[in-house]
This record gives sequence, C-alpha cells and structure tokens, in this order.
Amino acid sequence: MRLTRPSRRTAAAGAVLALGFAGGTVLAVGLADGEQLAAATGSPDPVAAATAAPPSVEEAQPTLPPEGVALPTPSSDVHVTVDALGMDLPVLPLTPRNGTINPPTLTAAYWIQPYGDPVGAAEQADNTLYLAAHSTGTGEYGFDPLMESDGGGSTLEAGDVIEVSTLQGTVDYTVERTQRYAKGELPRATEVWESSPGRLVLITCFQRGGGRASTENLVVFAES
Repeated sequence: MRLTRPSRRTAAAGAVLALGFAGGTVLAVGLADGEQLAAATGSPDPVAAATAAPPSVEEAQPTLPPEGVALPTPSSDVHVTVDALGMDLPVLPLTPRNGTINPPTLTAAYWIQPYGDPVGAAEQADNTLYLAAHSTGTGEYGFDPLMESDGGGSTLEAGDVIEVSTLQGTVDYTVERTQRYAKGELPRATEVWESSPGRLVLITCFQRGGGRASTENLVVFAES
C-alpha cells in the first residue's frame, strides 16, 4: 500500500530485512535465508555485502514526515541528476546488510558497495555503478521522479541522460531501457548484476499509483 504519514505522536518501526516503511515495503532486494546477494563479476570483494551483521530487530526504518515537516537532505560531494525530471539527489555509499538493500533516508540515493564507485570520468570505471533510492508514490522523495504519478510506467526513455557528478568530474549516462522485476526475482536477475564498467543501474520500488501495494522493482539501465 501507499506510504502513510504518521501522526505527530506516533513513532513507526519498519520491518527488518525487507526495506519497510509504515504502510508498505518499498525497496526489497532481500534474499531467502542462507542466500547471498549476487555480486557483479569482478567485484573486489564479492561477498562482503552479504556477510555484514544483520540489523537489529529494533532498528527503525525511515517514514514519511507529518504534513508540513521537511526531511533533512544529507550532504555529499556526489550527486545524481536528471535535468529533464528536475531530480537532483546527493549520493552516499551503502553496504547491504544481510543481503538486503535498505537506504536509510528518503532524501538521498546510495551507491551499492562493493560494486562500482562513482568516478570523475567514464574511463575510470571498473565495474557497474548501482544507485538505489526509495520511492514513495508522493512525487516528493528519492527516485519518485522516475515514475509516472498514475503508475503507468517510468518517466525515463531510451536516450534520456542521467548525470553522476563528483569533485573529479561528471559522467553522462544515456538510458538504454527500463525494466520492472518482481521483488523476489531481482536478486537472481543475472543481467542486472553482471559487471560492465561504464554502466549505471538505478534501482527503486515501482509505485503503481492509487495506493496499491508495490510488488515490483523498477530498474533503469544506462551506459556512459
């Protein structure tokens, strides 16, 4: 279901190991018990992301703020921008915990370690760069701009440009395609996790509109 705003007196705790919010699961890229997150071939540490300590049962998940309350935006020298959509997000590093990608805030994107890092020039890339962010269906946070508000599909098309900027420079990535994956399917989608230096992959929850539960992840494939 769609994310809901808690009352000023309500503290919401999300589900552990399944990127949850009050009101619905958002970006679940989790695995079955005992499995590990698929690592892109050539990763310097293929299993590091899956062997970190699991989160505490009491660990709170981010929630939508009460009406009229603005969420803070983290500071970063790395940004992902889509000018055509008016999207500009800071980008921070994130190591999956127990095989689950769980961005800690709604107002930033996160590059997934130990895969590719943001670089200042395309020729410096040594692996696929994965950026993950929440989406809420409100149009206000994370990768919300990547989806049509009515749940009809992605706002990105082949040929659109995504910029990833660092202090060393900016790399332009041209969108090749978008694809939706069932949440249980994504971890085993080998075409998503293969190593391809110079490739950018964006991952978020696909919001279907109308308050319906999100059952898929939206993946955007782009090349520098």
